[in-house]
Amino acid sequence: MEILPGIYQLLTPFPQFTFDEAKKLRVELEAKPRVTKGLPYVLPYMIKGGGETILVDCGWNTDDAYGALETGMGEHAAHPNDISKLVITHIHPDHYGMAGRLKQLSLHGDERRAPARFADDGARLDEHARPRLARAPDTQVKGGEVIKAGPFEFEILWTPGHSPGHICLYDPNHKILLTGDHILPTITPNVSINAQTHGSPLGDYMRSLDLLVDLDVKYVLPAHEFDTKDLKKRIIEIHEHHTVRLDEMWNCVDRGGSTAWDVAGRVKWATGMLADFEPHMQSAAVGETIAHLEYLYEQGRLGKVMRGNHQHWLPV
Repeated sequence: MEILPGIYQLLTPFPQFTFDEAKKLRVELEAKPRVTKGLPYVLPYMIKGGGETILVDCGWNTDDAYGALETGMGEHAAHPNDISKLVITHIHPDHYGMAGRLKQLSLHGDERRAPARFADDGARLDEHARPRLARAPDTQVKGGEVIKAGPFEFEILWTPGHSPGHICLYDPNHKILLTGDHILPTITPNVSINAQTHGSPLGDYMRSLDLLVDLDVKYVLPAHEFDTKDLKKRIIEIHEHHTVRLDEMWNCVDRGGSTAWDVAGRVKWATGMLADFEPHMQSAAVGETIAHLEYLYEQGRLGKVMRGNHQHWLPV
């Protein structure tokens, strides 16, 4: 789909969906947004100009995803072999999985060792998550660099939170912001404590939102769901969501102290209760709970103490 001349939104399916199913859901979710149990697709973006063909994110390492990418690029007179640079917003397998099939990588420095750390964190990576012919990135970015393609000049903005090295790309002249998973139109990205993260990822995430709130943006182009327009409104909504969730988490902590598992089991998640989740979803929910608890600790609203082998959180 052409966003404007030279900027194209593509679609690659998650492994559990066919290309046709994912395309159908893309239309349905924009017409009637709703929470789905699992994401059905990734939205890579192709930027063409000045002899460059740049791809931002790619998709899972499956033949179906590669075929979808090839088809989508073909609709705009391009082919994966034409890619001059692949920019990865963050090291999660739905964004970089097929990178080994493609040409060049450009990653934030904090993402450099993420594949090894991600594989070690109990995330149950399967063959779809392992990039083929994986190699080190040609360029590691820190934020502030500019990627040019004809009339387009995208500044790299470091936006940690969902991932330590997550980046967004901003072209102020065309008022385009490619947000990766940092800002999505109706859902909020998972912000968790896991083997890839450190410090207070939710604190980092909230500060990264504030970094973008005053940008002059006409096109908000996320990696999931659908493109949108009102950046500031969405950032305010996300802040309000986390304010409510932080209060809910705080209220779920017993006066005598609670573990993250205790708290996660009391939270009302959008897709149900913790006890009913699949194991990998339980892990994600507990990781997100810890991130909220750490942010409450950073704010001075909670204390924490080790009891045996378990971290307990206590109201202050």
